[in-house]
Amino acid sequence: MDWSDILKLALSVFLVLTGVALAYLFVRMAGVFQRLGVSVTRVTDEVVPILGKAQTTMDGVNQQMGHVDEIMLTAVHAAKGAEKTVVTVSSAATAPVRALSGFAAGLREGVATFRARRRADAMDRATSPAGHEPPYPGPPPRPPADSETTLS
Repeated sequence: MDWSDILKLALSVFLVLTGVALAYLFVRMAGVFQRLGVSVTRVTDEVVPILGKAQTTMDGVNQQMGHVDEIMLTAVHAAKGAEKTVVTVSSAATAPVRALSGFAAGLREGVATFRARRRADAMDRATSPAGHEPPYPGPPPRPPADSETTLS
């Protein structure tokens, strides 16, 4: 036996051991993949009903949100109606108050003017010669009708 036969024998033993090790590794990996498949099946079996329940819950929530939308629209319409009512009542109440306020202001101003003229008349009578009338209670005096002045 020479060295080439020994090397061939060592290489053969090495390759046989490598093949046995790879076979052992593949058997172990097959077990891991089998357990992984079982785990995925269990998770799928548990998650699918949960997702179904979640879908049912979301459908119920969406339905309730539709009801809330209807309620909110009703509330908005009611608020707009109340606003229109308030504006109508406010304008109906403020228009007569404004008119009455304007009338009261005009009356107050008229009374003040009347009093001021009476005081001025009294002052004019007190300071003017007897028989002289103040010019503003009546119409202004007219020029005599027999005057010969004409505008040409």
